[in-house]
Amino acid sequence: MKILKFILTLLISVSITSCSSDESTPPFELTSSNFAGSYDINSITYKEVETITSSSGNSSIVLTTINGVADSFDDISFVINANGTFTASGKYRNVITEKPNTGSTITDNEIIVFNSSGTYQLNTIDNTITFNQQSGDFIDGVFSIKSFQETGATIEQEIIETDGNSTLTFNGSIGLVRK
Repeated sequence: MKILKFILTLLISVSITSCSSDESTPPFELTSSNFAGSYDINSITYKEVETITSSSGNSSIVLTTINGVADSFDDISFVINANGTFTASGKYRNVITEKPNTGSTITDNEIIVFNSSGTYQLNTIDNTITFNQQSGDFIDGVFSIKSFQETGATIEQEIIETDGNSTLTFNGSIGLVRK
């Protein structure tokens, strides 16, 4: 009987300690202090589409599509401070593919060197971050935060500019990896 009690006690102990929690790890909360940090950039992609709409508004024609993909990130320093400021510097290669409505597709590349600073506002309700560049030419405007984890984030921007019957649509994405 003692052996049966011992085995029963052992089985109960093992079953209690081997049970895993049904709760999953809570998501990393989007806050200014959690977002602040030093980041590398591991991706930049964008697409610009220029269209023209007929005077009746019934049809649109794509005039040009430009796709950009960055690579060869070098000496990247993108620091987002908890006090609402940021600095960004480094260089990367930008490969541009332009496809006009008529004619041949053109592919070119350029080395982009940047050194920027400014302020930002994080909106945790809408999951957006607005960069206000004060110097340089790298990042500016409202970005949607598409993903956010302890290890990094992906931010995206969409800009639509209309001038008469011509529309320019820009969609871009930047991948950030926490250092």
